[in-house]
Amino acid sequence: MHYLGLALYAEGPTDYSFLRPLLQRLCEDICMQESAQPVEVSEVNPLNHPVTTNDEPREHRVLAAAKDACGSWNVLFVHADGAGDSVCARAHQVQPAIDLIEQELAREGTGVAVIPIRETEAWAICDGDALRQVFGTTLSNEQMELPRLPSLVESDLDPKETLRKAFLNTSPSGRHKKQGVSPMLNALGEQVSLQRLRRLTAFATLEDELKQALQKLRILP
Repeated sequence: MHYLGLALYAEGPTDYSFLRPLLQRLCEDICMQESAQPVEVSEVNPLNHPVTTNDEPREHRVLAAAKDACGSWNVLFVHADGAGDSVCARAHQVQPAIDLIEQELAREGTGVAVIPIRETEAWAICDGDALRQVFGTTLSNEQMELPRLPSLVESDLDPKETLRKAFLNTSPSGRHKKQGVSPMLNALGEQVSLQRLRRLTAFATLEDELKQALQKLRILP
């Protein structure tokens, strides 16, 4: 039996809400399909840096958060939205942190990049069935104004707005309308189809890197 401890350093609260259940599900699915031994996968521990590092470069904030959580993770996911330039986001927001983790905390585990091409919400709008279940609606994808094909979500210039419009098109009640989509992101992370996500370039890249990390940890052959 292997144990896999997971942690996440993300950009904001909504990213944690959606990504934590999604990344746990992805790890569980990979381990179930490809590990030769049973793997106990932890929940994803949300990390935050100490306030004393607020003014330091992001990679040092990530490293400080990782050090504070030593012993609880083997894989540390580092998230940044691509904002239309995922290469730049990786170079400046993610890779320096992963490099520091490899240099200073290699005995603890390894880092994995999580970089949607624009925003995390693009991954939430790729599955109309998940949206219908979480929103409690029978509206079609067209009625919710979702991209025509799941693969087109990565070319959506404002996936956050697309998700908001999809929610508003369901005619939510006053209280739910006021709260918006944010309270539902955790449920979307639990429901969105991994198979549909795997058609997206950025998600496929994440999965490939995660598998490499699990091989490095000798969880996968």
